[in-house]
Amino acid sequence: IMLSRGGRSESMASGFGVKGGVGRCYPFWLDLQECARTAEDPKQCRFAREDYVECLHRKKEVARINAIISEMEKQQKAAELEKKGMAPA
Repeated sequence: IMLSRGGRSESMASGFGVKGGVGRCYPFWLDLQECARTAEDPKQCRFAREDYVECLHRKKEVARINAIISEMEKQQKAAELEKKGMAPA
């Protein structure tokens, strides 16, 4: 599978996952490939590319999980301080 972009070609693996099924990001790759094929302007594929890159690297997912964990720790610490009668002002 090839995606032509600005005179250069990018290829994707076969689409098979480690255990033989469809790879987790392959559907996103297909969406990106279809968008690139049909779009008049490559900027129209920004969201499809963003979804594909997020699937590959999961940066937004990890950032969200870290923010949730941080907030939980903050709330737990505040609850412990309140329990001891040392609530923050």
